[in-house]
Amino acid sequence: MAVIRPGDLPRFLKSGWRETPLILIHGSDEGGVRARAGQVAAAVLGPDPDPMNRVELDADTLAADPARLLDEANSISMFGGRRLILVPGAGRLAKSAWQPLIEVPPLDSIVILVADELAKASPLRIALEQAAQAAVIACYPPTRQDILALVDQRAAETGLSVTPVARAALGDLLGTDQALAEGEIDKVLLYCHGRLSVDAEDVLELITDSTELAGTEPVDRAFEGRLEEIETVALRSFREGINPSGLLALALNHALMLRRLTLARREGGFDAALRQERVFFRRLDRVRSQAQSWDATRITRAIDLLAAAQDQARRTASLEETIAIRALWSIALASRRR
Repeated sequence: MAVIRPGDLPRFLKSGWRETPLILIHGSDEGGVRARAGQVAAAVLGPDPDPMNRVELDADTLAADPARLLDEANSISMFGGRRLILVPGAGRLAKSAWQPLIEVPPLDSIVILVADELAKASPLRIALEQAAQAAVIACYPPTRQDILALVDQRAAETGLSVTPVARAALGDLLGTDQALAEGEIDKVLLYCHGRLSVDAEDVLELITDSTELAGTEPVDRAFEGRLEEIETVALRSFREGINPSGLLALALNHALMLRRLTLARREGGFDAALRQERVFFRRLDRVRSQAQSWDATRITRAIDLLAAAQDQARRTASLEETIAIRALWSIALASRRR
């Protein structure tokens, strides 16, 4: 097939994936990559998925047994329906793992290869972009213009108008993570449902207050290693309206930002990268200190931990506060080990 452009994504999620048994999702926007993989998986598996139809194989597992990916892709579902094979870290796969799938695409399975940003010269990226029965979705941090276009699109879909000042505020406050931006825009539009327009006050109340003030305090304390203080500030955040799953989403997005900053620090572009993140000015010094304290390896472990906690919280809603607090405790303990 080819590269799926942002404007073509809704059509692809609706039906286009049926003709593309091989899908590569990659890019520097890790939240966007994660969200797109989840959206494609949901489209493939349907509203009431059979857990037996979903298989996850990481690159390390396939390094020891490259032929397993082909075997899994050609296995038949025991109870019907398409099988989904999800492969995180696909950029590390040997060619022997994915080349057979291009030569003989699976009939009853969809294989989603998930990777960090792949260079244009990447053999995997080249092969999938040229394959007839494959699709490639690239995810990059949205620009301000991307955010404004997204605001216009979502507003048109809901029938709401957004005042110029509110639109500009959304463009200024959101960015660097496509999935988070989409969620925040949808939250504002839902809050204003039944009204004629969205005002700047709505944006500032829902985004600045909830994320920059109430939600980020327990997250900052966790990444600063202040274990004893986390439960108190987290519970206060819950009382102030922060959803535990939302807090985990904030923590995950914060960890992704820290990884970008730690990589930029290693490459000598830390100050410029920090400016691009558009951190709320009251938090700049704290974020700077955290990025200088964490290394890429430990922050990657933190990302995996938070993603797992987020999934657990969704599946066990009655325990989501406990799950969120324990995840932040684990982050704080990891911070102390540096």
